[in-house]
Amino acid sequence: MKSAKQAAGRKTGFSLIALGLLLGLLTTACGDTSVTSQSASNSSNNAGKIKVVATTTQIGDFVKNVGGSNLELTTILKPNADAHDYEPTAEDSKALAGAQLIFSNGVGLDDWLNKLIKNSGTKAKAVVVSENIKPRPGSIEQQKEGDPHIWFDIDNVKKMVDNIVKGLGEVDAASSATYQNNARSYKDQLTKLDADIKAQIATIPEADRKMVTNHDAFSYYLERYGIKFVGSVIPSFDTTAEPSAKDLVDLIAKIKAEKVKAIFTETSLNTKLEKQIAEQAGVKIYSSLYGDSLGEAGSEGETYIKMMQFNTKTIVAGLSGK
Repeated sequence: MKSAKQAAGRKTGFSLIALGLLLGLLTTACGDTSVTSQSASNSSNNAGKIKVVATTTQIGDFVKNVGGSNLELTTILKPNADAHDYEPTAEDSKALAGAQLIFSNGVGLDDWLNKLIKNSGTKAKAVVVSENIKPRPGSIEQQKEGDPHIWFDIDNVKKMVDNIVKGLGEVDAASSATYQNNARSYKDQLTKLDADIKAQIATIPEADRKMVTNHDAFSYYLERYGIKFVGSVIPSFDTTAEPSAKDLVDLIAKIKAEKVKAIFTETSLNTKLEKQIAEQAGVKIYSSLYGDSLGEAGSEGETYIKMMQFNTKTIVAGLSGK
C-alpha cells in the first residue's frame, strides 16, 4: 500500500457493451500507512511496560483489552488502512526491533510481516493469533490459506483473545492472572455483543437476508448470522484483485434475480465502481462498513465492539429497505 499522496490501487479497464456501462480507471485509496502508536508519548510513562507490536487495528484493540496499562502498544496499520497490500516502512522495522512481543493475524493477511521481522533483527516472540482457528476455505488458487477475515466470527475472536493471553503470559508471567481476568471480562462483552447482533438480524424478513459486498470480507459474519452471500464486486478476499467484465455482468444479473436490496462497501475502499453497478442493478449502496480495518478514534468503528455494532445497524437498515 502507498501513502495518500502515492495511492494507486486496483485499475480496471473494460466496457460492458450489453449494459451500456462504461467503466473507467478506478483508484482504491487505502490511506496513509505509517505506524500508529497507541502508547504514551512520554517515555517515562512506559517504564517497565511490555513493548508489544500488533499488525492490524483489530488485533491492536484485542491486545489493548487484554493487556491494559501493562503494555506499550504499537499498531502497525492505521485506521482505514488495508492489510492486503501494505508496504512496511522503516518506522515499522524500528518498532519491531525494540519489541518484546509481536501479534499477527496470519491466514495470509499480513504475510509482509515475515520479511519485516527478518530485516529488523528483532528478538521478539511472535504470536499468530489465528492459531487453533480453522479458516473458511479459499475460492481461488491465490487463497490457499483460506479466508483471513476471521474476526467477523465472535467465537474466533474469543480464540484470538486466548492466544493473546497465552503470549502475554509467556513474556510477563507475573501479570498472567491480570491478563486472564481482563480476557474474561472482554469475552463477556463479546458474548453480549453476539446476542445483540442475532436479535437485530432477526428483525430482517428472512427472504431479504441476502447481501452483496465490494469484496469477500464478511463471509464469517454472514454465515454466523444466517445471511445469504450473493456475491462481491471484487470476487476475492483480497482487495487488490480485479473483477472481469463477465464477473460484473454476472453479479448484476444475480442482484436482480435474487432481489437484493443493497450493495455494501467499506470505508477504506473507493466506491466508484460499486456505485455504477448499484445504478445498473437498481439498488441502494451503503458505503460505510468497516471491514479490513477499524475506524479513526472517535468514529463509530474505533473499537471492535463499536465496529460490529455499527456494521450490524447499517446492514439491518440496508436489508430492511430503510
